[in-house]
Amino acid sequence: MIRLAQLYTGGVGAEIVRRLDGHPRLRLVAVLVHSDSKAGRDSGELTGARPNGIVTTQSVDEVIAARPDAAIYSGPHWDVPLIARLLRAGINVYTGMGGYYLPGQPEFEEVDSAARHGGASFTAGGNIPGLISDVFPLFVTGYTGRISYIRCWQRNHVSANPSAVQIQSIGLGVPVADSERQAMIDDAWVWALRQSANMIARALGFDCTSATLTGKDFAIADQDVTLEGSGLVIKKGTVAGARWSVTGYTGPRPFVTITNEQTAVLRLGAGWRQDHAQPPYTVEIDGDPPITATMGWPEGTPPGTANYHLNAARALNTVTRLVAARPGAVSVLDFPMVTASDGLTD
Repeated sequence: MIRLAQLYTGGVGAEIVRRLDGHPRLRLVAVLVHSDSKAGRDSGELTGARPNGIVTTQSVDEVIAARPDAAIYSGPHWDVPLIARLLRAGINVYTGMGGYYLPGQPEFEEVDSAARHGGASFTAGGNIPGLISDVFPLFVTGYTGRISYIRCWQRNHVSANPSAVQIQSIGLGVPVADSERQAMIDDAWVWALRQSANMIARALGFDCTSATLTGKDFAIADQDVTLEGSGLVIKKGTVAGARWSVTGYTGPRPFVTITNEQTAVLRLGAGWRQDHAQPPYTVEIDGDPPITATMGWPEGTPPGTANYHLNAARALNTVTRLVAARPGAVSVLDFPMVTASDGLTD
């Protein structure tokens, strides 16, 4: 049984706590929270599950003292000092926020050395970067050859997201004229998706020498809209939808373009997501044979909830691979294919 700590209880973190109830291979031993209102509470009750006896804390020291084998970090931003502290304490760490493929990144040495010092492993993943921008296209490449180009799309609708801060962090509800903030968001997406391009290149046997923002589109709200999940008001004239395209190059040759669309409002115009029937994930591969692959939810599945469930399940499934991986900063290229870790259910 793997002893597991969950750090923070937003949409994904809360779903992880709920899924750990009765898990056959993972046992929750600690839960870290941000706010005073969440502290000192039974983490099962806090997240809408049955009581589990694990009382939430705001102390990282208490999390470490619980002696988890692994921790899932679901914080609001890429927190290298905190993650390195856990790794030096011998705790394996998975995160869905940053560090998606660290070789070649400036944070690699700090994270990798902390992990090696503690004899622990670090990895990251999610839906983007992760599923649609590296794991899914790499899986599909196993069924073709002579690849000349890869295109990946995510169409993510966030109206059910409970975090106003997270929604605004990706540029929604932000004035287009706020050029400084928009530039910071653009840089963050390029930083993140460059890691996916690096992973694809490494897996296919060449180097990604650069990655640049090759497309940026806005859709503007024509009226005030209050989002159901967070209560955030997308004010008229601010960004209701944003789309970034990042292209990876090997030398002068482009080999992958990853397009990430985020919308707070549906039916924003031609080319934007019109309804939930449209598949959220698509990969196209120019190869021999050419392949188009889509992935989405069954009809009637709430897309916001489904996205949290996907990320929570991926985190839990990856933990079982991570604890067996070599010490250091690793990726899915370094351990066997991740599969469901909770067995066949009724």
